[in-house]
Order: sequence, then C-alpha cells, then structure tokens
Amino acid sequence: MSPAVSKAEFVALMAALYAILALSIDAMLPAMPEIAAELSPDAPNRAQLVVTSFVFGLGFGTFIMGPLSDSFGRKWVILAGSALFILGAALSFFATSLEGLLAARLLQGIGAAAPRVAGTAMVRDLFKGRDMAQVMSVIMTIFMIVPAIAPLLGQSIIALASWRAIFMVIAAFSLFGALWLAIRQAETLPKERRQKLSARHLMASSRDVLGQPILRASILLQSLIMGGLFATLSSIQGIFDQGYD
Repeated sequence: MSPAVSKAEFVALMAALYAILALSIDAMLPAMPEIAAELSPDAPNRAQLVVTSFVFGLGFGTFIMGPLSDSFGRKWVILAGSALFILGAALSFFATSLEGLLAARLLQGIGAAAPRVAGTAMVRDLFKGRDMAQVMSVIMTIFMIVPAIAPLLGQSIIALASWRAIFMVIAAFSLFGALWLAIRQAETLPKERRQKLSARHLMASSRDVLGQPILRASILLQSLIMGGLFATLSSIQGIFDQGYD
C-alpha cells in the first residue's frame, strides 16, 4: 500500500467509491413520479426503466472494466469509469426525452462498473485472507447503509431544486471520489503483473470460470436474487407512493 494512505483511509476511499452505486439507484426512487410526469405522461410505469437501464449498464460494464483493469491498472480504469459516469450524469440532467435519459443512465451504469470491479481488485491487490475479508466487510457495511439514506437525500434534493439536480449531486460525489483516488492512492497493480488484453486470453479465462460447477450455480442463484431485488426497487416507489399514498 502507498505509504501516504493508511488502512483506515483506504477503506473509507473504497466505501465512498462503492457508495456511488447505491446513490445512483436509490436516490432516484423518489424522482420517478416527476420523471414520469415530465418525460412519459402517457406511460408512467416506464419511469421504472431509469433504474433498470442503470443496472443493465452496470452488468454490461463489469465485462469491460474487469479485463481493462487487468491490462491497464486499477487506478486509471476507475478514473476513466468515473469520467464516463459524470458524462452520463450530465447527459441525464439535460435529457429531453425518456429514451435519452435511459441511454444516459446506461452510460452511467457502464462507468459505475469501474469502481465496483476495479475497486474490488484493488482490495485484492493489497490484502489477502482474513485482512481482505475484514476490509471488504467494513466496505460492504458502509455500502449497505447508503441505500437507507439515499431516498431521503433524493427527496430533499427534489424539494429544494428538481429531480434533475439529483444527477448533479451524484456527479459531484463521483468527482470527489475520483479526485481522492487520484491524489492519495497509488496504483496497486504493477506493470509486470498486468495481463495482455486479448480475445484468446479472455476466452480461456471464461472457460476456466464457467468450468466450475459451483461457480455456475452461484452465478445463477445470485442472478435470481439480484433480479428480484432490482424488480422490487423498480416498483417500490409506485407501490408506496401512488398505491398506498
């Protein structure tokens, strides 16, 4: 680990980068009625796609950011992903149609995959065994607290400004995390350990992973669980707000 960064600061930095994902999803939930009224008045339920498109981008981005971080280093991939995320937030702010907003959210999701994937790899580069488990436990604990307060934050922003301002807030948070990483954290993957980016290597790695029955079962089960979770998140605002007032 870089001598300038203590273990506590590193954990706080990673938790901040992870929290961007939760903010990007849960802070948007109170905005769905306003988004529907402005961009999709004839089909209000389509506003739920604001969450779905982000999650789809996040899943797709995972397949991109992982190999890139193995080839070019963790730090710069996270910074590039943060820049993509901020661009998606700006495009979301200025979107004049639901389709444009969904495309911008897809871009945001792809960018948000960088700190999620490369950040986990960065933890793995620096810690092993029990230490790694301890660090990831603290990071994920903080990550799970954010969804509890993100909807309140989103509602507060809407009350003070508009639903579009939520994108500027999460973009500012992403910029803060990126600057913190750029200034304080050194690269954790030395050049001699980086892997050449090639289709052959990616295919071989994929065969190794998918060749493990327990991993295939884990992927299937976790996909079902996360699918149910995000289906609930997409519909929960309408159920509690419109359905039960």
